[in-house]
Amino acid sequence: MTSTTVNLGTIQETLLITLWARAVEMNQLDPILTDPIAADILTQIDYDFQKLFQEKSSQTAVCIRGKAFDQIVSEFLQTHPHIPVLEIGAGLNTRFERLDNGSLRWFDLDLPDAMTVRKSFFEESDRRQFISGSVLETEWIESVKASTDGPILFIAEGVLLYFSQQQVKALFATLAEQFPGSWIVFDAISRLLLAVRHRFDAVKHTSAKFQWGIWNIQEIEAWDSRYQLCRSLYIPGDFNQYLTRFPWMEYVLMKLFPGFQRMSGVHLVKLS
Repeated sequence: MTSTTVNLGTIQETLLITLWARAVEMNQLDPILTDPIAADILTQIDYDFQKLFQEKSSQTAVCIRGKAFDQIVSEFLQTHPHIPVLEIGAGLNTRFERLDNGSLRWFDLDLPDAMTVRKSFFEESDRRQFISGSVLETEWIESVKASTDGPILFIAEGVLLYFSQQQVKALFATLAEQFPGSWIVFDAISRLLLAVRHRFDAVKHTSAKFQWGIWNIQEIEAWDSRYQLCRSLYIPGDFNQYLTRFPWMEYVLMKLFPGFQRMSGVHLVKLS
């Protein structure tokens, strides 16, 4: 089998970490997240994944995070089955394959180098469109508006952590103004976790750096009177059945101090 060589920027390289985490999860007897496509893609990419195999905590957390996103998005689509979805920083994610209800209109947005890699393994269709560009710019907006003029569910998994708070606020404002009535699902970590996570996370194997953390997710409602926090799932707090998958020191810490189980979460916010 021919291997695909990838050339990715600093932050974009992290998409390979999440791919690896989902792929190796398939080796578990009771996987947190089932993603056979990720396992197949992993075998086709020329990259040193071996350096990641010691990162048990990151691998588990990424899969729980993915499961939390899937749960919130799935719940949302049950009540809003015809709302288009746009995944920011799609990378090599397979959420469309996991959650497609047969009628979804789906957009995958990512930076040019990441989108080039994505196109090696996925194809567009009449219901799925790839958009190459930065969500922090505005060029992508017209591409989306050419296909839909209503509210959208935006998904940003493992993306906003690499933005400054100013960039996160600006992005939310842009989405609220350009796509009235929309929602966004995203993950966030506490500022305490932000200060120490680089020592333990698999991201340390890249040059990418986390920038954004927030003490209380409800602070977002104070950014703009239109914003409404609708749903939160904490990692691993709301998935206690997977606590034993973490290294024993982290397991003991989270059992002794339950607050540590709520320092990372996935949230649904209505933007306007």
